[in-house]
Amino acid sequence: MGAYPVLTGPVMRYAHAYLRTEETRVDETLAQEIKDLLAILGSRYVAYYPTLASVTGSPKAALMLGHAMYMTRVVMEKQPVRAGWFWKTSAEWKQATGLTVRELETARRTLVTAGVLSEERRGMPAKLWFRVNLDELAKGLCEMANTAYRPWSWDDRVLKTLLGKPVMFYAPLAWIADSALAGLYASLLVRKLRQALGRGEVDKGGWFSSPVFDGLNNLQYGRRMLTNSRAKLVDSGMVDEIRENRMQSTLLTRLNLTEMLTSLRRKIGPQANEFHSLQDPTNLFAGSCKQELLKTRNKSCPNRESRVAGSANQELPEARNKSFPFRETSSAVSATFSYKEINTPYLPPHKRVEGEMVAFQGKEKPDCSSNPATLIFPEGLLPQEKQAAITILAGSHDPQLLLDELAGQMVDGHVTKALGYLRALRQKQLSGAFQPECAYKVAAARQRKAELLKQREGLSQAPDTRTPPDEARRHVAALRQRLWGKT
Repeated sequence: MGAYPVLTGPVMRYAHAYLRTEETRVDETLAQEIKDLLAILGSRYVAYYPTLASVTGSPKAALMLGHAMYMTRVVMEKQPVRAGWFWKTSAEWKQATGLTVRELETARRTLVTAGVLSEERRGMPAKLWFRVNLDELAKGLCEMANTAYRPWSWDDRVLKTLLGKPVMFYAPLAWIADSALAGLYASLLVRKLRQALGRGEVDKGGWFSSPVFDGLNNLQYGRRMLTNSRAKLVDSGMVDEIRENRMQSTLLTRLNLTEMLTSLRRKIGPQANEFHSLQDPTNLFAGSCKQELLKTRNKSCPNRESRVAGSANQELPEARNKSFPFRETSSAVSATFSYKEINTPYLPPHKRVEGEMVAFQGKEKPDCSSNPATLIFPEGLLPQEKQAAITILAGSHDPQLLLDELAGQMVDGHVTKALGYLRALRQKQLSGAFQPECAYKVAAARQRKAELLKQREGLSQAPDTRTPPDEARRHVAALRQRLWGKT
Protein backbone atom coordinates (compact mmCIF):
# COMPACT_ATOMS: atom_id res chain seq x y z
CA MET A 1 0.00 0.00 0.00
CA GLY A 2 1.69 3.13 -1.23
CA ALA A 3 2.07 6.15 0.96
CA TYR A 4 0.89 9.61 -0.06
CA PRO A 5 3.70 12.02 -0.93
CA VAL A 6 4.60 14.40 1.85
CA LEU A 7 5.05 18.06 0.83
CA THR A 8 8.24 19.42 2.28
CA GLY A 9 8.75 23.00 3.44
CA PRO A 10 10.04 24.44 0.12
CA VAL A 11 7.28 22.71 -1.84
CA MET A 12 4.64 24.08 0.50
CA ARG A 13 6.05 27.58 0.19
CA TYR A 14 6.07 27.24 -3.59
CA ALA A 15 2.44 26.04 -3.62
CA HIS A 16 1.31 28.95 -1.42
CA ALA A 17 3.24 31.40 -3.59
CA TYR A 18 1.61 29.95 -6.72
CA LEU A 19 -1.85 30.28 -5.22
CA ARG A 20 -1.17 33.85 -4.14
CA THR A 21 0.09 34.64 -7.63
CA GLU A 22 -3.08 33.23 -9.19
CA GLU A 23 -5.27 35.23 -6.81
CA THR A 24 -3.28 38.39 -7.54
CA ARG A 25 -3.63 37.80 -11.27
CA VAL A 26 -7.41 37.38 -10.97
CA ASP A 27 -7.69 40.50 -8.81
CA GLU A 28 -5.63 42.54 -11.27
CA THR A 29 -7.82 41.37 -14.16
CA LEU A 30 -11.01 42.33 -12.30
CA ALA A 31 -9.53 45.66 -11.26
CA GLN A 32 -8.57 46.45 -14.86
CA GLU A 33 -12.05 45.51 -16.14
CA ILE A 34 -13.67 47.71 -13.49
CA LYS A 35 -11.33 50.53 -14.45
CA ASP A 36 -12.31 50.16 -18.12
CA LEU A 37 -15.99 50.09 -17.17
CA LEU A 38 -15.74 53.28 -15.11
CA ALA A 39 -13.71 54.92 -17.88
CA ILE A 40 -16.42 54.34 -20.49
CA LEU A 41 -19.17 55.34 -18.06
CA GLY A 42 -17.29 58.55 -17.32
CA SER A 43 -19.30 61.21 -15.51
CA ARG A 44 -22.69 59.97 -16.62
CA TYR A 45 -24.04 59.51 -13.13
CA VAL A 46 -26.85 60.93 -11.01
CA ALA A 47 -26.91 61.05 -7.22
CA TYR A 48 -29.69 58.80 -5.91
CA TYR A 49 -30.60 59.35 -2.25
CA PRO A 50 -32.48 56.40 -0.68
CA THR A 51 -33.84 58.80 1.95
CA LEU A 52 -35.69 60.71 -0.76
CA ALA A 53 -37.36 57.46 -1.79
CA SER A 54 -38.76 57.24 1.73
CA VAL A 55 -39.87 60.89 1.66
CA THR A 56 -41.56 60.70 -1.75
CA GLY A 57 -42.63 57.06 -1.55
CA SER A 58 -41.12 56.23 -4.94
CA PRO A 59 -37.53 55.37 -5.98
CA LYS A 60 -38.22 56.73 -9.46
CA ALA A 61 -39.37 60.05 -8.05
CA ALA A 62 -36.28 60.10 -5.81
CA LEU A 63 -34.09 59.54 -8.86
CA MET A 64 -35.67 62.48 -10.68
CA LEU A 65 -35.55 64.65 -7.54
CA GLY A 66 -31.84 63.96 -7.01
CA HIS A 67 -31.00 65.23 -10.48
CA ALA A 68 -33.35 68.21 -10.07
CA MET A 69 -31.57 69.15 -6.82
CA TYR A 70 -28.24 69.11 -8.63
CA MET A 71 -29.61 71.28 -11.44
CA THR A 72 -31.15 73.74 -9.00
CA ARG A 73 -27.88 74.13 -7.14
CA VAL A 74 -25.87 74.66 -10.34
CA VAL A 75 -28.29 77.34 -11.55
CA MET A 76 -28.31 79.11 -8.18
CA GLU A 77 -24.51 79.25 -8.17
CA LYS A 78 -23.86 80.15 -11.80
CA GLN A 79 -26.98 82.16 -12.69
CA PRO A 80 -28.53 83.72 -9.59
CA VAL A 81 -30.95 85.73 -11.72
CA ARG A 82 -32.91 82.54 -12.43
CA ALA A 83 -33.55 81.92 -8.73
CA GLY A 84 -33.04 78.18 -9.18
CA TRP A 85 -35.31 77.72 -12.21
CA PHE A 86 -34.08 75.49 -15.04
CA TRP A 87 -35.66 73.78 -18.03
CA LYS A 88 -35.08 70.37 -19.57
CA THR A 89 -36.82 68.45 -22.29
CA SER A 90 -38.24 64.97 -21.80
CA ALA A 91 -35.43 63.55 -23.94
CA GLU A 92 -32.82 65.12 -21.65
CA TRP A 93 -34.59 63.81 -18.56
CA LYS A 94 -34.66 60.35 -20.13
CA GLN A 95 -30.94 60.45 -20.95
CA ALA A 96 -30.00 61.63 -17.45
CA THR A 97 -32.25 59.37 -15.38
CA GLY A 98 -33.03 56.42 -17.66
CA LEU A 99 -36.75 56.78 -16.94
CA THR A 100 -39.32 56.36 -19.69
CA VAL A 101 -41.74 59.13 -20.62
CA ARG A 102 -44.57 57.52 -18.65
CA GLU A 103 -42.32 57.01 -15.62
CA LEU A 104 -41.21 60.65 -15.83
CA GLU A 105 -44.82 61.84 -15.90
CA THR A 106 -45.64 59.75 -12.84
CA ALA A 107 -42.52 60.95 -10.99
CA ARG A 108 -43.32 64.57 -11.81
CA ARG A 109 -46.87 64.18 -10.58
CA THR A 110 -45.61 62.61 -7.36
CA LEU A 111 -43.09 65.38 -6.70
CA VAL A 112 -45.50 68.21 -7.54
CA THR A 113 -48.17 66.69 -5.30
CA ALA A 114 -45.65 66.41 -2.46
CA GLY A 115 -44.79 70.10 -2.92
CA VAL A 116 -41.05 69.59 -3.41
CA LEU A 117 -41.05 70.43 -7.14
CA SER A 118 -42.56 73.45 -8.92
CA GLU A 119 -43.35 73.67 -12.64
CA GLU A 120 -44.02 76.62 -14.96
CA ARG A 121 -44.34 77.13 -18.69
CA ARG A 122 -42.24 80.04 -19.93
CA GLY A 123 -40.59 81.51 -22.96
CA MET A 124 -41.20 81.61 -26.68
CA PRO A 125 -41.50 78.84 -27.71
CA ALA A 126 -42.91 77.63 -24.40
CA LYS A 127 -40.72 75.34 -22.31
CA LEU A 128 -41.39 73.56 -19.04
CA TRP A 129 -39.28 75.03 -16.24
CA PHE A 130 -38.57 73.31 -12.92
CA ARG A 131 -37.33 74.29 -9.48
CA VAL A 132 -36.93 72.29 -6.29
CA ASN A 133 -38.70 73.78 -3.25
CA LEU A 134 -35.78 73.32 -0.88
CA ASP A 135 -37.62 74.48 2.24
CA GLU A 136 -40.41 71.94 1.63
CA LEU A 137 -37.76 69.28 1.10
CA ALA A 138 -36.07 70.19 4.39
CA LYS A 139 -39.46 70.06 6.11
CA GLY A 140 -40.10 66.56 4.76
CA LEU A 141 -36.67 65.33 5.87
CA CYS A 142 -37.14 66.74 9.38
CA GLU A 143 -40.63 65.22 9.70
CA MET A 144 -39.37 61.82 8.60
CA ALA A 145 -36.56 61.97 11.19
CA ASN A 146 -38.93 63.42 13.83
CA THR A 147 -36.66 66.41 14.46
CA ALA A 148 -37.22 70.15 14.65
CA TYR A 149 -37.58 72.00 11.36
CA ARG A 150 -34.41 73.52 9.94
CA PRO A 151 -34.38 75.89 6.94
CA TRP A 152 -32.55 74.52 3.95
CA SER A 153 -28.85 75.17 3.57
CA TRP A 154 -26.46 73.37 1.25
CA ASP A 155 -23.81 73.33 3.99
CA ASP A 156 -26.02 72.30 6.93
CA ARG A 157 -24.45 69.19 8.49
CA VAL A 158 -27.71 68.06 10.06
CA LEU A 159 -29.52 68.11 6.72
CA LYS A 160 -26.60 66.30 5.09
CA THR A 161 -26.88 63.62 7.74
CA LEU A 162 -30.63 63.33 7.24
CA LEU A 163 -30.19 63.14 3.50
CA GLY A 164 -27.63 60.36 3.80
CA LYS A 165 -24.93 59.13 1.48
CA PRO A 166 -26.00 58.85 -2.18
CA VAL A 167 -25.68 55.91 -4.53
CA MET A 168 -24.14 56.94 -7.84
CA PHE A 169 -26.56 55.83 -10.54
CA TYR A 170 -24.91 55.35 -13.96
CA ALA A 171 -27.48 56.07 -16.64
CA PRO A 172 -25.79 53.95 -19.40
CA LEU A 173 -26.36 50.83 -17.28
CA ALA A 174 -30.08 51.61 -17.37
CA TRP A 175 -29.91 52.02 -21.15
CA ILE A 176 -28.47 48.55 -21.74
CA ALA A 177 -30.75 46.97 -19.09
CA ASP A 178 -33.79 48.82 -20.50
CA SER A 179 -34.88 49.75 -16.97
CA ALA A 180 -33.94 52.61 -14.63
CA LEU A 181 -34.42 50.51 -11.49
CA ALA A 182 -32.35 47.65 -12.92
CA GLY A 183 -29.63 50.13 -13.89
CA LEU A 184 -29.67 51.55 -10.36
CA TYR A 185 -29.29 48.06 -8.87
CA ALA A 186 -26.44 47.36 -11.32
CA SER A 187 -24.73 50.58 -10.18
CA LEU A 188 -25.00 49.36 -6.59
CA LEU A 189 -23.46 46.00 -7.60
CA VAL A 190 -20.54 47.77 -9.26
CA ARG A 191 -19.85 49.66 -6.04
CA LYS A 192 -20.15 46.47 -3.95
CA LEU A 193 -17.77 44.63 -6.31
CA ARG A 194 -15.15 47.36 -5.87
CA GLN A 195 -15.52 47.21 -2.10
CA ALA A 196 -15.34 43.40 -2.04
CA LEU A 197 -12.28 43.45 -4.29
CA GLY A 198 -10.55 45.88 -1.95
CA ARG A 199 -11.28 43.61 1.03
CA GLY A 200 -10.20 40.47 -0.84
CA GLU A 201 -13.69 38.92 -0.71
CA VAL A 202 -13.93 38.01 -4.41
CA ASP A 203 -13.16 34.41 -5.34
CA LYS A 204 -11.33 33.14 -8.39
CA GLY A 205 -14.48 33.05 -10.53
CA GLY A 206 -15.41 36.65 -9.75
CA TRP A 207 -18.25 35.75 -7.35
CA PHE A 208 -18.96 37.96 -4.34
CA SER A 209 -21.67 38.04 -1.68
CA SER A 210 -24.70 40.26 -2.33
CA PRO A 211 -27.46 39.61 0.23
CA VAL A 212 -30.99 40.56 -0.78
CA PHE A 213 -31.53 42.74 2.27
CA ASP A 214 -28.65 45.00 1.08
CA GLY A 215 -30.66 45.97 -1.98
CA LEU A 216 -33.79 46.48 0.09
CA ASN A 217 -32.01 48.72 2.61
CA ASN A 218 -29.54 50.56 0.38
CA LEU A 219 -32.03 51.39 -2.38
CA GLN A 220 -35.34 51.37 -0.48
CA TYR A 221 -36.80 48.95 -3.03
CA GLY A 222 -39.79 46.78 -2.43
CA ARG A 223 -39.24 43.03 -2.60
CA ARG A 224 -41.09 42.68 -5.89
CA MET A 225 -39.28 45.69 -7.33
CA LEU A 226 -35.91 44.18 -6.41
CA THR A 227 -36.88 40.78 -7.84
CA ASN A 228 -37.86 42.34 -11.17
CA SER A 229 -34.63 44.35 -11.32
CA ARG A 230 -32.52 41.26 -10.68
CA ALA A 231 -34.45 39.32 -13.32
CA LYS A 232 -33.87 42.03 -15.94
CA LEU A 233 -30.13 42.05 -15.23
CA VAL A 234 -29.92 38.26 -15.46
CA ASP A 235 -31.96 38.16 -18.68
CA SER A 236 -29.79 40.84 -20.27
CA GLY A 237 -26.62 38.85 -19.47
CA MET A 238 -25.12 41.54 -17.26
CA VAL A 239 -25.31 39.56 -14.01
CA ASP A 240 -25.11 35.90 -12.94
CA GLU A 241 -26.54 34.69 -9.61
CA ILE A 242 -26.18 31.44 -7.64
CA ARG A 243 -26.92 30.22 -4.12
CA GLU A 244 -24.32 28.67 -1.85
CA ASN A 245 -24.95 24.98 -1.17
CA ARG A 246 -25.36 25.02 2.59
CA MET A 247 -28.01 25.36 5.28
CA GLN A 248 -28.06 29.16 5.46
CA SER A 249 -27.19 29.93 1.89
CA THR A 250 -26.03 33.35 0.70
CA LEU A 251 -26.72 34.89 -2.69
CA LEU A 252 -23.56 35.11 -4.77
CA THR A 253 -23.37 37.50 -7.70
CA ARG A 254 -20.98 37.86 -10.60
CA LEU A 255 -20.87 40.81 -13.00
CA ASN A 256 -20.18 39.96 -16.63
CA LEU A 257 -17.91 42.95 -17.13
CA THR A 258 -16.82 41.93 -20.62
CA GLU A 259 -20.44 41.74 -21.81
CA MET A 260 -21.22 45.06 -20.14
CA LEU A 261 -18.25 46.76 -21.80
CA THR A 262 -19.26 45.44 -25.21
CA SER A 263 -22.85 46.62 -24.79
CA LEU A 264 -21.73 50.03 -23.52
CA ARG A 265 -19.34 50.58 -26.42
CA ARG A 266 -22.09 49.66 -28.84
CA LYS A 267 -24.63 51.88 -27.06
CA ILE A 268 -22.49 54.91 -26.30
CA GLY A 269 -19.88 54.76 -29.04
CA PRO A 270 -16.11 55.09 -28.76
CA GLN A 271 -16.13 58.85 -29.34
CA ALA A 272 -19.19 59.88 -27.33
CA ASN A 273 -18.96 63.26 -25.63
CA GLU A 274 -18.51 63.61 -21.90
CA PHE A 275 -21.09 65.81 -20.27
CA HIS A 276 -20.78 68.01 -17.27
CA SER A 277 -21.26 66.82 -13.71
CA LEU A 278 -19.56 67.18 -10.37
CA GLN A 279 -16.37 65.16 -10.57
CA ASP A 280 -15.96 64.69 -6.82
CA PRO A 281 -18.22 61.81 -5.69
CA THR A 282 -17.84 62.95 -2.07
CA ASN A 283 -19.66 66.17 -2.88
CA LEU A 284 -23.17 66.55 -1.52
CA PHE A 285 -24.86 66.64 -4.86
CA ALA A 286 -23.64 65.23 -8.13
CA GLY A 287 -25.44 64.83 -11.38
CA SER A 288 -25.08 64.60 -15.09
CA CYS A 289 -26.31 65.74 -18.37
CA LYS A 290 -25.54 63.67 -21.43
CA GLN A 291 -24.53 65.23 -24.73
CA GLU A 292 -26.01 63.15 -27.54
CA LEU A 293 -24.23 62.93 -30.88
CA LEU A 294 -26.22 63.32 -34.05
CA LYS A 295 -25.62 61.12 -37.07
CA THR A 296 -22.82 62.22 -39.34
CA ARG A 297 -23.73 63.92 -42.60
CA ASN A 298 -20.43 62.93 -44.26
CA LYS A 299 -21.41 60.26 -46.79
CA SER A 300 -17.81 59.45 -47.73
CA CYS A 301 -16.98 58.62 -44.07
CA PRO A 302 -20.22 57.27 -42.55
CA ASN A 303 -18.52 56.15 -39.32
CA ARG A 304 -17.05 59.53 -38.53
CA GLU A 305 -18.71 61.31 -35.62
CA SER A 306 -18.32 64.88 -34.48
CA ARG A 307 -16.47 65.66 -31.27
CA VAL A 308 -18.17 69.03 -30.87
CA ALA A 309 -20.46 69.20 -27.81
CA GLY A 310 -24.02 69.04 -29.06
CA SER A 311 -22.67 68.11 -32.55
CA ALA A 312 -23.41 70.05 -35.71
CA ASN A 313 -26.59 70.06 -37.72
CA GLN A 314 -25.68 70.30 -41.40
CA GLU A 315 -29.20 70.80 -42.69
CA LEU A 316 -29.60 73.92 -44.81
CA PRO A 317 -31.81 76.72 -43.44
CA GLU A 318 -34.69 78.31 -45.27
CA ALA A 319 -33.82 80.60 -48.14
CA ARG A 320 -33.81 84.32 -47.22
CA ASN A 321 -34.52 85.43 -50.77
CA LYS A 322 -38.30 85.53 -51.13
CA SER A 323 -38.11 86.24 -54.86
CA PHE A 324 -36.43 82.89 -55.45
CA PRO A 325 -37.99 80.52 -52.90
CA PHE A 326 -36.25 77.44 -54.31
CA ARG A 327 -32.76 78.89 -53.96
CA GLU A 328 -30.92 77.47 -50.95
CA THR A 329 -28.03 79.04 -49.16
CA SER A 330 -24.72 77.19 -49.18
CA SER A 331 -23.90 77.82 -45.53
CA ALA A 332 -24.67 75.32 -42.76
CA VAL A 333 -26.08 76.17 -39.36
CA SER A 334 -24.32 74.73 -36.30
CA ALA A 335 -26.50 73.34 -33.56
CA THR A 336 -26.31 75.11 -30.22
CA PHE A 337 -24.91 73.58 -27.05
CA SER A 338 -27.58 71.09 -26.05
CA TYR A 339 -27.18 71.78 -22.33
CA LYS A 340 -27.99 75.46 -22.83
CA GLU A 341 -25.81 77.82 -20.80
CA ILE A 342 -25.91 76.32 -17.33
CA ASN A 343 -22.84 74.13 -17.37
CA THR A 344 -20.51 76.60 -19.08
CA PRO A 345 -17.62 77.83 -16.93
CA TYR A 346 -18.43 81.53 -17.21
CA LEU A 347 -20.54 83.50 -14.74
CA PRO A 348 -23.63 85.46 -15.80
CA PRO A 349 -22.79 89.06 -16.56
CA HIS A 350 -25.62 90.42 -14.42
CA LYS A 351 -27.51 89.57 -11.28
CA ARG A 352 -30.66 90.97 -9.76
CA VAL A 353 -30.40 92.76 -6.41
CA GLU A 354 -33.50 94.37 -4.88
CA GLY A 355 -35.25 94.48 -8.22
CA GLU A 356 -32.38 96.20 -10.07
CA MET A 357 -30.03 94.80 -12.67
CA VAL A 358 -26.49 95.53 -11.47
CA ALA A 359 -23.03 94.44 -12.57
CA PHE A 360 -22.05 90.92 -11.53
CA GLN A 361 -18.31 91.31 -11.01
CA GLY A 362 -18.08 94.93 -9.98
CA LYS A 363 -18.02 96.23 -13.57
CA GLU A 364 -20.28 99.10 -14.49
CA LYS A 365 -23.05 98.23 -16.91
CA PRO A 366 -22.91 100.49 -19.97
CA ASP A 367 -25.95 102.66 -20.61
CA CYS A 368 -26.97 101.72 -24.13
CA SER A 369 -30.38 103.36 -24.06
CA SER A 370 -28.93 106.86 -24.53
CA ASN A 371 -26.45 105.89 -27.25
CA PRO A 372 -27.89 103.43 -29.80
CA ALA A 373 -24.54 103.39 -31.63
CA THR A 374 -23.09 101.18 -28.89
CA LEU A 375 -25.69 98.45 -29.42
CA ILE A 376 -24.58 95.18 -30.99
CA PHE A 377 -27.26 93.78 -33.28
CA PRO A 378 -27.71 90.16 -34.35
CA GLU A 379 -26.19 89.11 -37.63
CA GLY A 380 -28.66 89.05 -40.50
CA LEU A 381 -30.61 92.19 -39.66
CA LEU A 382 -30.93 94.72 -42.47
CA PRO A 383 -30.16 98.43 -41.86
CA GLN A 384 -33.89 99.25 -41.96
CA GLU A 385 -34.57 96.51 -39.41
CA LYS A 386 -31.85 97.89 -37.14
CA GLN A 387 -33.48 101.32 -37.18
CA ALA A 388 -36.84 99.73 -36.39
CA ALA A 389 -35.24 97.75 -33.56
CA ILE A 390 -33.86 100.97 -32.05
CA THR A 391 -37.39 102.40 -32.08
CA ILE A 392 -38.79 99.27 -30.40
CA LEU A 393 -36.10 99.35 -27.69
CA ALA A 394 -36.57 103.04 -26.89
CA GLY A 395 -36.80 103.51 -23.12
CA SER A 396 -35.53 100.03 -22.25
CA HIS A 397 -33.17 99.88 -19.26
CA ASP A 398 -31.13 97.05 -20.87
CA PRO A 399 -31.68 96.90 -24.63
CA GLN A 400 -28.52 94.86 -25.24
CA LEU A 401 -29.94 92.01 -23.15
CA LEU A 402 -32.99 91.86 -25.43
CA LEU A 403 -30.82 91.96 -28.55
CA ASP A 404 -28.63 89.15 -27.22
CA GLU A 405 -31.74 87.08 -26.46
CA LEU A 406 -32.97 87.70 -30.01
CA ALA A 407 -29.57 86.69 -31.44
CA GLY A 408 -29.53 83.44 -29.48
CA GLN A 409 -33.08 82.51 -30.49
CA MET A 410 -32.30 83.29 -34.14
CA VAL A 411 -29.33 80.89 -34.04
CA ASP A 412 -31.57 78.21 -32.54
CA GLY A 413 -33.98 78.66 -35.44
CA HIS A 414 -36.97 79.67 -33.30
CA VAL A 415 -37.42 83.09 -34.93
CA THR A 416 -38.90 83.72 -38.37
CA LYS A 417 -39.76 87.42 -37.89
CA ALA A 418 -37.05 89.16 -35.92
CA LEU A 419 -38.83 92.45 -35.28
CA GLY A 420 -42.03 90.75 -34.12
CA TYR A 421 -40.07 88.56 -31.73
CA LEU A 422 -38.14 91.58 -30.42
CA ARG A 423 -41.39 93.46 -29.88
CA ALA A 424 -42.77 90.52 -27.89
CA LEU A 425 -39.60 90.43 -25.76
CA ARG A 426 -39.96 94.14 -25.07
CA GLN A 427 -43.57 93.67 -23.94
CA LYS A 428 -42.52 90.86 -21.62
CA GLN A 429 -39.83 93.09 -20.15
CA LEU A 430 -42.35 95.84 -19.50
CA SER A 431 -44.71 93.39 -17.77
CA GLY A 432 -41.85 91.91 -15.69
CA ALA A 433 -42.22 88.43 -17.20
CA PHE A 434 -39.06 88.48 -19.31
CA GLN A 435 -36.74 85.55 -18.54
CA PRO A 436 -33.47 85.46 -20.55
CA GLU A 437 -32.55 82.04 -21.92
CA CYS A 438 -29.76 82.61 -24.48
CA ALA A 439 -28.68 86.19 -23.75
CA TYR A 440 -25.95 85.33 -21.25
CA LYS A 441 -24.46 82.74 -23.57
CA VAL A 442 -24.30 85.22 -26.47
CA ALA A 443 -22.77 87.93 -24.26
CA ALA A 444 -20.16 85.53 -22.89
CA ALA A 445 -19.18 84.38 -26.39
CA ARG A 446 -18.80 88.00 -27.48
CA GLN A 447 -16.65 88.75 -24.44
CA ARG A 448 -14.41 85.73 -25.08
CA LYS A 449 -13.98 86.81 -28.71
CA ALA A 450 -13.01 90.32 -27.63
CA GLU A 451 -10.47 88.94 -25.15
CA LEU A 452 -8.91 86.73 -27.83
CA LEU A 453 -8.64 89.66 -30.23
CA LYS A 454 -7.04 91.74 -27.48
CA GLN A 455 -4.50 89.00 -26.79
CA ARG A 456 -3.65 88.73 -30.48
CA GLU A 457 -3.15 92.49 -30.75
CA GLY A 458 -0.88 92.39 -27.70
CA LEU A 459 1.20 89.65 -29.27
CA SER A 460 1.46 91.50 -32.58
CA GLN A 461 2.52 94.75 -30.85
CA ALA A 462 5.01 93.09 -28.53
CA PRO A 463 8.65 94.11 -29.17
CA ASP A 464 10.84 91.67 -31.02
CA THR A 465 13.34 90.29 -28.50
CA ARG A 466 15.12 88.02 -30.94
CA THR A 467 18.82 88.53 -31.56
CA PRO A 468 19.60 90.08 -34.97
CA PRO A 469 21.25 87.65 -37.41
CA ASP A 470 24.48 89.67 -37.73
CA GLU A 471 24.96 89.86 -33.98
CA ALA A 472 24.25 86.14 -33.64
CA ARG A 473 26.90 85.36 -36.27
CA ARG A 474 29.47 87.52 -34.50
CA HIS A 475 28.67 85.82 -31.18
CA VAL A 476 29.13 82.35 -32.70
CA ALA A 477 32.39 83.39 -34.37
CA ALA A 478 33.73 84.78 -31.09
CA LEU A 479 32.77 81.58 -29.28
CA ARG A 480 34.57 79.45 -31.87
CA GLN A 481 37.65 81.62 -31.67
CA ARG A 482 37.72 81.32 -27.88
CA LEU A 483 37.32 77.52 -28.00
CA TRP A 484 40.02 77.12 -30.64
CA GLY A 485 42.35 79.34 -28.66
CA LYS A 486 41.96 77.02 -25.65
CA THR A 487 42.72 73.93 -27.68
